[in-house]
Amino acid sequence: MGSIRFFYGIGSVAEGVKDTAFSIFLLFYYNQVLGLSGTLAGLAILIALLFDAVSDPLVGAWSDTVRTRWGRRHPFMLASALPFGLALWALFSPPIDLDQPVLFAWLVGFSVLVRLCLTAYSVPSNAMLPEISSHYDERTELVAYRFFFGWLAGLGIATYGYFVLFAAQPGGADGRLVAEAYRSYGLLSAVLATLAIVLCAWGTRRLIPQLRERMIHRPLHPRQLRHDLRTVFGSRPFRVLFAGALFSAAGWGYINATSFYVNTYFWGLSAEQIGVLSLSLYLGLFAAFGLAPVISRESDKKQAAVWLSLFALLFGPAPIFAALAGWMPDPGSKDLAILLFLHTGLLFVALISVSILTASMIADVTDATEAETGERHEGLFAAVIAFVIKATSGLGTLLAGIVLDVVGFPRNVAANAPAEAISLVQVDPAQGQALGAAVGVLILVLFVASVACLMCYPLRRADHEAMRQKLAGVGDR
Repeated sequence: MGSIRFFYGIGSVAEGVKDTAFSIFLLFYYNQVLGLSGTLAGLAILIALLFDAVSDPLVGAWSDTVRTRWGRRHPFMLASALPFGLALWALFSPPIDLDQPVLFAWLVGFSVLVRLCLTAYSVPSNAMLPEISSHYDERTELVAYRFFFGWLAGLGIATYGYFVLFAAQPGGADGRLVAEAYRSYGLLSAVLATLAIVLCAWGTRRLIPQLRERMIHRPLHPRQLRHDLRTVFGSRPFRVLFAGALFSAAGWGYINATSFYVNTYFWGLSAEQIGVLSLSLYLGLFAAFGLAPVISRESDKKQAAVWLSLFALLFGPAPIFAALAGWMPDPGSKDLAILLFLHTGLLFVALISVSILTASMIADVTDATEAETGERHEGLFAAVIAFVIKATSGLGTLLAGIVLDVVGFPRNVAANAPAEAISLVQVDPAQGQALGAAVGVLILVLFVASVACLMCYPLRRADHEAMRQKLAGVGDR
């Protein structure tokens, strides 16, 4: 199981680098560097998410029914590797001097392609979770490995960007506004993602007979797909968990999409200071990696997820509201950077732990559905995980883009400026405060909705044990 944990976990590197690209840098790049309006940039990413609403369940159901010598999951994973890398590279390498409609089309087209390729990998890959183990706590450990590698990769490439690619350039240019820096970032992301997918598929290949022999083979048919979707969405635990995860993902994506703006224009931090701030996320990641499995063993997943989510919704926007009240240190100061470092790290522990617990709960819902209906749909449930993860950047980025245009935030078209003249735009302090207030309020709204949904989740540890006993007659899955 040790090597399976490693290779299963390392596959999430692809998701991690893609999520960092979409959630943190993509909106800033197309809006501040290339000059695309915030609303159009957010809309482009949302359009790609709408494609996921169709492609994710299709791929999930297909990987449940396909029959090949390489099993039902691995052919999708292997086929996605190279196209995913090429599309991610192209997304950050548009031709120079494109006008707004063509730039919008480029962003839409390659965002859709990146997400389709990621669907072909992540849905079958995540579908293996309930098949690898049926143990209530071991599933949380497997998810913890998955999140650990994914976030470690995402944080690593973000930190490299802050300190190297987007740092101050020779001649005084601000690296955050240099198009070539984003092209280099896209290439590095593409290489890492492709390698991760190949390693995951190769390292988990010995699971193929185990995954294939449990399969009840039937052709994929629209009528059957509708039936399977009704079965999945007919589960009340699934519906409330899906809604809660979707609101949480939108909130998290909104935080990520606005973080580069807030750190730069609201808090007045340099690229190097933002890089130092990102180091707190490593501490939060390691803490959550160790904490979430312990929470799963010592308490109930639902109860822990609710309390951690309550902490996040109260603690998350607190510094912004404190700054608006005049209670925070001066923008760009060392004292401010220290406070934000501590805040970001603690918040990250809660958010990552909730995500780990939620993903593990979805695997438990798979068992509940089989116990109730006699049908098992790992692929469709995995499609939900993939869709929610992608909703982080899709819904969150759309909200961020709209907010930027509503507050009248300026666009810095730096592509045609001399390198030595590239610098951040001067933002009216009122616009910076309006951006901060909008970020704080929407974080509260989205996380309140998420907590309300999680509180309605009915499955507890005792319920899962009862389901395992009921399913024991068909073998331990």
